[in-house]
Amino acid sequence: MAGVIDLVSSDDEENPGTQEGDKTPLVAEPLVSLTPGGSVDGSGGGGSSSLFHSSSGGVKNGNPEGGANGWIPKGKGTIRAADDGRSSFRDPDVCRHFWRAGDYNAPAPRRQRPAQGSMDHVRVHPKFLHSNATSHKWALGAIAELLDNAIDEIENGATYVRVDKITNPRDGNPALLIQDDGGGMGPEGIRQCMSLGYSRKNTNTTIGQYGNGFKTSTMRLGADVIVFTRNSSGRVATQSIGLLSYTFLRKAGHEDIVVPMLDYQLSASGREPTVLVRSNMDDWLSNLATLMRWSPYASEVELLKQFNDIGWHGTKVIVFNLWLNDDGILELDFDSDEHDIQLRVGSKDKPGKQVNLPTQLTQEHIVNRYRLSLRAYASILYLQMPPQFQIILRNLPVEHHSIAMDLKFCEYIVYKPQIGGNKDPINKETSVITTIGFTKEAPMVNVHGFNVYHKNRLIMPFWKVFQDNSSRGRGVVGVLEANFIEPAHDKQDFERTTVFLRLEARLKAMTIEYWNLHCHLIGYQSSADKRNRKTMLQVEIPVAIPAAVAATSSHPLSSHLPVIANQNKPQMVTSLSPSTSDSSSQGEQLPDHSSSVATNLKKINGSLSQQQHPGMPFVPASGGTLRATSNSGRVSSSNGRVTEGILEQNITLRAKCKEYEKREKDWEEKVAALERELAEHKVKYSLLQEQMRLVQAVRDNEDEVNTTQERFTMEERIPKLESEMEE
Repeated sequence: MAGVIDLVSSDDEENPGTQEGDKTPLVAEPLVSLTPGGSVDGSGGGGSSSLFHSSSGGVKNGNPEGGANGWIPKGKGTIRAADDGRSSFRDPDVCRHFWRAGDYNAPAPRRQRPAQGSMDHVRVHPKFLHSNATSHKWALGAIAELLDNAIDEIENGATYVRVDKITNPRDGNPALLIQDDGGGMGPEGIRQCMSLGYSRKNTNTTIGQYGNGFKTSTMRLGADVIVFTRNSSGRVATQSIGLLSYTFLRKAGHEDIVVPMLDYQLSASGREPTVLVRSNMDDWLSNLATLMRWSPYASEVELLKQFNDIGWHGTKVIVFNLWLNDDGILELDFDSDEHDIQLRVGSKDKPGKQVNLPTQLTQEHIVNRYRLSLRAYASILYLQMPPQFQIILRNLPVEHHSIAMDLKFCEYIVYKPQIGGNKDPINKETSVITTIGFTKEAPMVNVHGFNVYHKNRLIMPFWKVFQDNSSRGRGVVGVLEANFIEPAHDKQDFERTTVFLRLEARLKAMTIEYWNLHCHLIGYQSSADKRNRKTMLQVEIPVAIPAAVAATSSHPLSSHLPVIANQNKPQMVTSLSPSTSDSSSQGEQLPDHSSSVATNLKKINGSLSQQQHPGMPFVPASGGTLRATSNSGRVSSSNGRVTEGILEQNITLRAKCKEYEKREKDWEEKVAALERELAEHKVKYSLLQEQMRLVQAVRDNEDEVNTTQERFTMEERIPKLESEMEE
């Protein structure tokens, strides 16, 4: 067809509009009626738009009877009411709020009988464009889909993708531009792009795979999108224009999704495009009239001007009639930052004027900025930015931000997921390296979660696999690339399979394990340390009590302190607190002598300072509880012994480290000495070479002198020999 593609029947092999032997399977009826004078009737034409084509417009072929002004159709075209895909319903206004744009009552579709010999097919109503786009809950995620398309074009030579705000020349409202210099699309490629479910991206390196991202993303951002693409990879260079317009379909009352398209063939110079007709010229002009009526550009000349900055290959996508938010203003904010595109924040979500430092750091962290800023989101969107490729956001390149580089006290953990059951013949084993650590601002910011990538593309940013009301897991951030699970259609989540649930459980355990082992590095006390401290407070600690003090009958503690018969064997005192309740675990309860206990404790402290247990200094605790603290931090519990062993190993490792550092220094000195010696030998070698050259030159001179003398001698002897021969 000349450019109108019916998404219902674009892949129907038995489409009645396809003639036998025709190589252009996409055929549809004209959208409008054409009058002999070149005017357009009906909703597709929108009044009397002129269809004359001058040579400057680029139309070179057509009916020769059209004269100098170009091709003009003969007679008045007709449309069959049963096949034009429209009804008498006309919706005057399309709601500009995305989440309410699909709330309208469409009339019952007309019954259409299939042509003889053809099969029935499922019809797709324009409302499906909106319902299909609701898979994107987040507008920046929809823009990321269009960035993915440009990234996939790297294999076709793409070096940049440009995202910018432009002005709709028809109404002056902002529009969104996404342009790349990839391979572009030919006439068949753009029709597959506009259709549902087509995807040529079946390699392991491309991000797209479902053939639905372009439709869902563009319809999520605005009601209409126009595509300009140029391709020079085939036998001939072509350029095409396609319009997917929810506004057009709604206001024209279409019951099926139709997309007007234009195709051109480029000359060798690329300056004079000629019309490329797929079915007939009436269809081509019908599509042109629809584009001039519903696109931002009101003439063919303006449409063709959009190819001026594309080059020989590339694609330009313009999303216009952008959606509004609940406050009636544009959902995308182009004004707050001239080099960024942001989502507007509601008044209730705006931060207060006065915030403390941790709150400020948390608000400025990438985990909060990426939700509202396209620049922040694009900086972490790809695990590794492809070389020689740039994302240019509003005339300023996006700097790649590596989340893993922001972590401190990193560990690298290998995770081997099991894909498929043990008896599954396609059971595969793979390994994934997970980088885990504390964010560099920890513990000041309350940030945690895993950033899960798929084929280099961020799917789940800061996924909170561990939820706890306490501070456990605070600041723990991880990064991994999980190519063994499939993402959802909006690329903001994964399919909830068994493999995914196993990964979630493993990452949760990984978070807890890392926190327990490393939380002390950022100032927190691990649960093991807390248990050790509790055990240390409850354990019986040897304290030497002077016999003279214990034997004094008038001492208020004499009936509760054991008398030490042998000073070398201190007894066990569990507690001296008058408020203890459990005698089995914290000692017996003391009588209420609070007035004299403090005075006598000072006396006991003075006596014990001379007889304390070796390595166990006496420390009175608050509240009247006595406890002992070891110089080395040792406690009489199993956890204490483990800690002691770790400390000893740490000391041993530090000693080895110092030894290795000393050896390394020695080796460096030896290497430096050898390098100096080598330099000296090189100098000597150069001198010897120069001497040899001089000696050789002297020898050559001596040989030359000898040869000259021999020649003179022979010359003198020749006359004598001649005279002798004559005689």
